[in-house]
Amino acid sequence: MLSSTRTLRWVLAISAMLLVGVVLGFVMYAHYRAQRFLTGLPGKLGVDIREETNGFTYSQSVGGKTVFTVHAAKELQRKDGKITLHDVGIVLYGRGMGGTDQADRIHGNEFEYDQRAGVLRAAGEVYLDLAVPADKGEAAGVGGEARMIHVKTSGLVFRQKERTAVTDEAIEFSAGGFSGKAVGASYDSGAGVVVLRSAVRVNGLRAERPVALTATRAELDRSGDVARLEGAQYVSAAAGGIEKMGAERALVFLTAEGTPRRVEAEGAVTLSGEGRGSVSGGRLELELSETGQPRAGHMFGGVRFVSEDSARQERGQSREARVVFDEQGRPVHAVMTGEVEAEEKAGSSERLLRTAKLELALGGGGKQRLVLRGAAASGGAMGASEARLRMVDRATKGEGSSVTQIMASVLVARFGMGSRAEGLDGRGATSVERTALNDSGEITSKEQSTGDALKVDFGADAKGRIVMTQASQRGNVNVMRTAAAKAKSATEAERARAGEVVFDAVHDRMTLSESVQVADAESALFADRVEMDRKSGDSIATGAVKVSYQEAGGQQREPVHVTAGRAVSRRATGVTEFFAAGGGKARMWQGGSQVEAAVIAVNQRSRELSARGATSEEVDAVRAILAGSPGVGSKAAGKAEGSGAVRVVSDEMRYSGGSREVEFHRHVRVEGANGTMRAENATVLLVPAGSGPGREGAGAAEELMSSRVERVVAEGAVEIEQPGRKATGQKLTYTAADQTFVLLGTKEVPPRLVDESRGTITGRSLRFRSGDDSVVVSGKEGDGSTGIEGGRVRSESRTKEKD
Repeated sequence: MLSSTRTLRWVLAISAMLLVGVVLGFVMYAHYRAQRFLTGLPGKLGVDIREETNGFTYSQSVGGKTVFTVHAAKELQRKDGKITLHDVGIVLYGRGMGGTDQADRIHGNEFEYDQRAGVLRAAGEVYLDLAVPADKGEAAGVGGEARMIHVKTSGLVFRQKERTAVTDEAIEFSAGGFSGKAVGASYDSGAGVVVLRSAVRVNGLRAERPVALTATRAELDRSGDVARLEGAQYVSAAAGGIEKMGAERALVFLTAEGTPRRVEAEGAVTLSGEGRGSVSGGRLELELSETGQPRAGHMFGGVRFVSEDSARQERGQSREARVVFDEQGRPVHAVMTGEVEAEEKAGSSERLLRTAKLELALGGGGKQRLVLRGAAASGGAMGASEARLRMVDRATKGEGSSVTQIMASVLVARFGMGSRAEGLDGRGATSVERTALNDSGEITSKEQSTGDALKVDFGADAKGRIVMTQASQRGNVNVMRTAAAKAKSATEAERARAGEVVFDAVHDRMTLSESVQVADAESALFADRVEMDRKSGDSIATGAVKVSYQEAGGQQREPVHVTAGRAVSRRATGVTEFFAAGGGKARMWQGGSQVEAAVIAVNQRSRELSARGATSEEVDAVRAILAGSPGVGSKAAGKAEGSGAVRVVSDEMRYSGGSREVEFHRHVRVEGANGTMRAENATVLLVPAGSGPGREGAGAAEELMSSRVERVVAEGAVEIEQPGRKATGQKLTYTAADQTFVLLGTKEVPPRLVDESRGTITGRSLRFRSGDDSVVVSGKEGDGSTGIEGGRVRSESRTKEKD
């Protein structure tokens, strides 16, 4: 979901660093055992001293077994009632929890006992060698020898009445590879509380790696089986570097055997790992198994993650985080809730995830590298209503910037080998938004798509950045794209709908399929499939293509429609080409006007339109109907305009909106209501269908379809056929307003009209009207006239006599 594994490493850091709690518990356990001499020493020393009255050696037995032995090199009975013992050795015998015999040994240079006050003082240093009882199921030691705790202190004072032992001096102890120090200690045997007052420090090896625990104060409550630490800091050397854990206050709850079962830390709780950043929170709770392995961890009170180096900065936060561990103490599941954020910055790239809840499936741990196996981000009432991933790639030399934002109710991440992010799957109100900017930071295009389901694939680009390579959406997909036009104040907007949309980020292409609809300010496209090149703006539509060109200028007229098998649009030229499918023809129409051809090309920018065959050799490839124009051969001159339609067939057609001229080339045939005209080429001049000039800004297709014929000029082997007569010439001009034909020829081939009533008429120029039998001849045949009228002839119609 994230662009890379590092984007979510703050979560993994929580999981990995919670393992430090195991080490903390272990050290506290060793520390607790190292202080057990404070638990038993005062009471046992009190017994020894109370029982010894005089002499250098004294022993006491119970049930035939020696309980303790005291030996002093010298005893001094003082006048003040106090007893001083020099070079004292004490042996306390007992039975370990494993059933083995063990003995504690205490030695001091001088002890002073005030029997009246019930106070015992060690005038000098005191050394203790204490046998550590074995846990249940644990052997007492190798070769039957018990493990030992070695303690050194001085200034020890035991008050018999209060049952307390106190020293203000330094304490040193060591056991099982661990050594410790503290300054000042006290023991309340009534309450069962041991306190190390300051400068607590424990060092040792765990899994053959150095560890260290420091605290400003430590307390062990024997009655409640809980250890309390203040200002605690724990440091260990792991395979990946130095790991640290700290808190203002920490509690370690112990079993009756002294095994840690729960750790609670609060107040600036911080977990950190070298090269892995740090996690902090207000409180941490860690549940441990019977073997001391973590079972569940909970950090809350505002969780924060920070990791920074010269190449990458990572930050994250959530209200709380929970981690579940397996039997070996390896994290398997993590959940972050409440305003979750994870941010990564590396070079010119930024990645930011925002969600209400984030769940992770984890693998590895222990001696293996911790890896991500799955991740799911979801919105909810506690935070954002959806999960959002924002990816920013800033401009570098020769490149623009891009901002991609992915949103969904639920985002599920896919990971490959080594926790490499491979993709995202989204469901529920999914959205992908991509904004492109130029080198100056100006938005050049913005695109947003929404749908029911989302799939995103990630890959590495040429710079090694994890980027989106492909995104697809399904179900009621809507796309909105805006691009800056040439005028800085204007934008071009495009909307699309489809059953599925696939965005190829590598090639910057978008493919829409299943009932596709694409619309902009000028047109609406319907097709089975549309492929768009986002960089060039080109597009290809296939399968049942239909385009409707919108009415310009607010006119409420029918749009111009085009149907085809395929349409190709090129933004650079502004040309859209429509291709027929299956040997048929592409068709453009509005009302009664239409154009049919194998290929129809529309240039809305230059207001040009053309039609042609599939090949240059195709004959009669173009068929056009210009509606609303007087028909050729109308019976009554002067009838209302628009009484007929002009049908034109040719090999090729070209239309120019600037001059409003339609050119038909090769094998031209024009058909009207009462006649047909053939020529090599013909030009149709148009005028707007309504009164006044044409609408400014109208597109070529709309302008062509909504215009009426003003004049037709045909050239090259002109032939006209009307009921009862036929005419030939080299050039014809037809004026629609008065339905007048002017036919010209050459000196060698003059125009000719053959009429059933009056025979053949020739001249330099022949003028006649549709539906009228009159013919005006200008320039008699063979007189060399160049068109100047001479000898006008008016031919009247005759009625043919019946046989």
